[in-house]
Amino acid sequence: MPACQFDAGPEELAALGIAFHEAWRHVGPIYGPFENPHREWLARLILGLRRSGHSGDIALLAIEQFMATAPLAEWADGARSAQQQAGPVVRN
Repeated sequence: MPACQFDAGPEELAALGIAFHEAWRHVGPIYGPFENPHREWLARLILGLRRSGHSGDIALLAIEQFMATAPLAEWADGARSAQQQAGPVVRN
């Protein structure tokens, strides 16, 4: 995939980084060969949301879009493996 380029100041870059890490905390970690492609996909979703002008919780929107668009078989296998290693998932 070609590299994504955009203009952003340090504060916006920091906010995008925080959004990525928050979203990744909820959809990952995905172990195995699909972790890097999924991290890249999540980053592209976050950048796309930023470019679209979303002013809401970009991390939450990215999680929803990731769950809807990530390759399901790969994601399900990785999530199942992660859950078995980490134990049950507790949500607030």
